[in-house]
Amino acid sequence: IFVMYASGNESGWKTQKVSNGTAYSLIFDANDNPHILYSYYAPVYPSPRGLMYASWTGSSWNSQTVDPSDTGFGMVALDSHGNPHVAYTDGTTIKYAVSNGEDWSIQTVAQYEKGALAFRLSFVLDKNDTPYIMYSPSSYVDYSQDVGIQGVGIIGMNVTLATYQNSSWKFQPLSLPTPTGDYGNLVVDSKSSLHSIFTQHYVSSENTIRSTLLYASWNGTAWDTQPVVSNISLNSMSLALDSRDYPHIFTSSGEYAVWTGSEWSFKTRTYANNQVYLALDSNDNPHVSYLQGTTSQVIANIVYATAIITDVDIEPTQPPSPTFPDVPLLLVSTAVIIGVVVTVVYVWKKKTQKP
Repeated sequence: IFVMYASGNESGWKTQKVSNGTAYSLIFDANDNPHILYSYYAPVYPSPRGLMYASWTGSSWNSQTVDPSDTGFGMVALDSHGNPHVAYTDGTTIKYAVSNGEDWSIQTVAQYEKGALAFRLSFVLDKNDTPYIMYSPSSYVDYSQDVGIQGVGIIGMNVTLATYQNSSWKFQPLSLPTPTGDYGNLVVDSKSSLHSIFTQHYVSSENTIRSTLLYASWNGTAWDTQPVVSNISLNSMSLALDSRDYPHIFTSSGEYAVWTGSEWSFKTRTYANNQVYLALDSNDNPHVSYLQGTTSQVIANIVYATAIITDVDIEPTQPPSPTFPDVPLLLVSTAVIIGVVVTVVYVWKKKTQKP
C-alpha cells in the first residue's frame, strides 16, 4: 500500500509516490506546500511501522518519524509559526505531538482500556494555537430496547472534547441529542469558536436505521445544535465555513447544505457513498472529493468535483427527498480507479485558505 499525492490543474492530474503506508491527513501551509500525516509500514514481515509526517520542500518530500509505535489514525495541523502539531490514537491512548522543526515532543492526552477508542478523531488549532481534539470513547449505549422494534438495534456513542488550557488538558463530554450516531470534523471560525456536525439515529417505519444530520456551534458556554436534514443514511460527512463563517456541509448520501443566515439551502447533489471531503476556495466555492461505489468494494472511483455557488444559489429552499439521481450533477468531476495496493490523496492544486 502506498501513500500517493496528486495535484491537478486544467491540463490534468499529476501523481507521485510519497512512501509506503496509509495516508491519514493532508493540509497546506501559507505557501501552498502540502503536509501529510501517514502510517508507515514496509512490504516485509515483520513490517516496521510508525507514525510519519511528510512535508514538500519544493523539490522533494522530507519525512520525519513522529512516533515509532503503531497507530490507528491521526490528524495534522500547522500553528501560526508553521510548525506541525499532530493528534493521534492507537485505540487505547490519545496522544498529542508538537515539532519545533527538529524534534517531536509527545504527551498523553487520555488513556483508556485496550481497544476502548475508535480509530478516529478530529483535531484543530485556533488562531491562538490552542488545540482541540474531539474523540469518542467506546462507552456506547444500546438504545434497541428504547426503540421497541425487535431485530433493529441502535447504538449511540459518547463524544468528548479535549482542550489544552493553563498547562493541562480539560475534558468536556458533549451534551448531544441521543442516540448520537457519529461525528464529523471540527472547524474553527474567524472568532476561534468551534463548529462541528453530528448524526442522531432513529428507526424508520420500514425498520431501517436512518439519521438526522445535526449542526453544532459553540456559543461560549454551551453547544447550540440544530437539525439540518432528516431521513438520510450516512457513512461520512464534511463541514467547512465560508468567508462569513456560514457552514457548508457535504454528506455521503448526497446532500450539500449551505446556511443562508436564516435557513438551510440544499443544493443538487450526487450520491457519494463514503469518505467525503469538502474545502472552500477564496471565492467560497466548494471543492469535494469522495469514493464512488459501495462500502464493500476494494476497488473504487475517487471523484473530485467543484461548483460555482452564487448568492442566488443560497436562497432558502426545502430539503430534497432522500432519493438519489442516476448521474452526478456537480459541474466538474474527475474519476480515478485505485486498487487494493494504493492509497491516494486527491487535492485540487489551488489555495483554499482565506487570505
